[in-house]
Amino acid sequence: MTSKEILIFDISSEYGHFRKYNTTTSPLTYSIPTRTAIAGVLGAILGMEREISDGVYPEGVIPVQEFFSKQNSDIAVQIINPVKKANVAINLINTKKSFYDLTKAGRTQIEFELLKDLRFRIYLSLNNKKEQFNELVERIKKTKHHFSPYLGLAQFTATIDFVNVVQSEYTENTSQKYIEIITAVNLSKVKSENPIEFNYSAMYSANNMPIEMNRNREVQEYSEVLIEKNGQPIKTKVENYYKIENYGNILFL
Repeated sequence: MTSKEILIFDISSEYGHFRKYNTTTSPLTYSIPTRTAIAGVLGAILGMEREISDGVYPEGVIPVQEFFSKQNSDIAVQIINPVKKANVAINLINTKKSFYDLTKAGRTQIEFELLKDLRFRIYLSLNNKKEQFNELVERIKKTKHHFSPYLGLAQFTATIDFVNVVQSEYTENTSQKYIEIITAVNLSKVKSENPIEFNYSAMYSANNMPIEMNRNREVQEYSEVLIEKNGQPIKTKVENYYKIENYGNILFL
């Protein structure tokens, strides 16, 4: 049986915003942080260098999205606080009046849909990167973030709380029975007919979310991701999953 070492930590904030790719003038937010947004938070904690200009990085620097690619890492997201949203007007620079001279530009108000009182539990495994894994553990334990992590917009500073480092067990669902998964479910990993056993007292939501980006911030993969808004487990027929004692069964995005 294959096992993975998993870092578990919580991220929380009063507000957060993870913009849906198909919204423009009134930005809507996903109900959970995208995998790419979590990679950005991890990169901030480690102090990974950013671009010199669009798509150009210092020599020898591995971009955050490549470092935390699906090949190099596994990430799962669990809802801890029930999903709540609020519409808030935010002042932005009005570039329609002047793009280059900000003293003439003035301001405009745009209504943003925000997550409110959010708290998520993140499960992270790094493949063949033990040194960086240990550094992440120590930085999160001691709150020694290289850059301040934030949740979608710079004004929404994130609180990062260490939970545990555990071993997870790879488990195959040979009987194809419904398995309780405590994290968001990437529906591309569900193959059988009638894959979800719905609890009709629960509140489900599915969104097409970015899963992986390249160094130019071009999305390489989208997937439909299912959540239960109050954080209840989702019963699904997955072919395999990871079991963590005292926590539950997780599915990586």
